[in-house]
Amino acid sequence: MHYFAMKSHAVIQVSDKTKEIILSAAKELFAQKGYFKTTYADIARHAGVNQATVYRAFKTKENIFRNLLEEEYHIIKQESYGAYSADEPTPQKLKKIITTNFTLTTKSKLLKYILHDEYSQFRSIFNSRDKTAFDEIRAIINEGIAKGELNAEDPAYMLAVLNSFRFCLLSLYRTEPMIAASKYSLDHLVETINYIFVEGFLKYFSRESKA
Repeated sequence: MHYFAMKSHAVIQVSDKTKEIILSAAKELFAQKGYFKTTYADIARHAGVNQATVYRAFKTKENIFRNLLEEEYHIIKQESYGAYSADEPTPQKLKKIITTNFTLTTKSKLLKYILHDEYSQFRSIFNSRDKTAFDEIRAIINEGIAKGELNAEDPAYMLAVLNSFRFCLLSLYRTEPMIAASKYSLDHLVETINYIFVEGFLKYFSRESKA
């Protein structure tokens, strides 16, 4: 039994505001130090509460992480799949979804650190979230193939290309020393690479490319 569960049998509710403070503190620490280097005590200290309060709110550090991950994925998914209209051609839909998704993912300090440096430790968690997202984009790809707007016999391969590029984007922060010598910002670099990839991806898988 957890130490804090033994301190008292009384159930003390933690307010939503306090939970948000704890989540915000944990998010900052995870983004700075990673999941494994962040301790329960670190989170409590950064949030300005005691460890017992953190326990009552979330029980474990993993639960805190899962809450943050769910929130991050929800925002990215909502923005990505809300970026297009139903009557647009499939290539245009994919362009908007991919660009929005990649931009938001690379701007997420939490995902940037965790996905790049600690992904293997959370493979099962990320795989379950990715499956849902990929099921939705797979449906759009299949629709495009059926309409003759995409020339691809293997939707799974298209998804593998997309996922591989996402991990490449997440390593961009390692180029910060080089970009510092440029007149352009890291955000501009992300936009440039996004453009090159998305245009190349759609050109490669478009109906005309294999004609």
